[in-house]
Amino acid sequence: MNKIIGTYFLENGEIKLITNFSNIHLNNTILYEVIRVINYVPIFYEYHLKRLKNSASMLNIEQKTIPSNTKLFIQIEKLISENSIENGNFKIIYNIKNNEIQSTILYFIKSSYPSAIDYKNGVKIISIKAERTNPNIKQQNINLREKTDQLILNSNAFEALLYNSENIVTECSKSNIFFVKQGGIYTAPQNLILKGITWEFVNTICKENNIELIEKHISILELSEFDSAFITGTSPKILRINKIDDITFEESKVIDFISLKYNDAINLYLSKFNLCRT
Repeated sequence: MNKIIGTYFLENGEIKLITNFSNIHLNNTILYEVIRVINYVPIFYEYHLKRLKNSASMLNIEQKTIPSNTKLFIQIEKLISENSIENGNFKIIYNIKNNEIQSTILYFIKSSYPSAIDYKNGVKIISIKAERTNPNIKQQNINLREKTDQLILNSNAFEALLYNSENIVTECSKSNIFFVKQGGIYTAPQNLILKGITWEFVNTICKENNIELIEKHISILELSEFDSAFITGTSPKILRINKIDDITFEESKVIDFISLKYNDAINLYLSKFNLCRT
């Protein structure tokens, strides 16, 4: 479990002190979303809630037990307000048993973001042979999480790139990955990955700016054929990779452009959200 921070968490809409938080009631199937808060605003929360609902539907969860987006948004606002956390990440968890959501839990987690140097120089990641059973469902996998976290720590890396038993690159342990070659963007087919919210924005940015985005099987053995690479996610946003294992990657104007457009989308969202509050 991520380290819980703040003063309060919510369980089924009820505010509770984090001293009363226990992992005991999280031993069943877990669906979750992590949402970033910037200036007290839950960024792109609608997209996260939609994906959470889709994950529940794919597991055939009883529809009557799935909270509405309106109900969840009220809880999100309450969590942010009660903890008075201006910037950070929080987690929404569906604790599932017998095809029903037993509890909905929201809490802030200890978060880390890339430094200015990371964005400037790029980051190192490692590769691991591992795959998720249901990649399209954002479901907690404690064993995979602990394994990758330890390998990342031991390698002094930022992230871990996953590839499957057929040596096909899928995604990273906490983010999606894209590769650049001669101005085109390459990524794994959607059926092999959990599409992140930032992944969706990259897709839109490419379409709107005539940047070729190609979904294809990419072998772990052919990474050196690409010029550049980057990861996307709630915490890293758009982050260039400078090295995967022993393979180095160049800077890229295409990555810089996509990063600029994504940050513009965040700023526009903040403006619209705050306008609705007034």
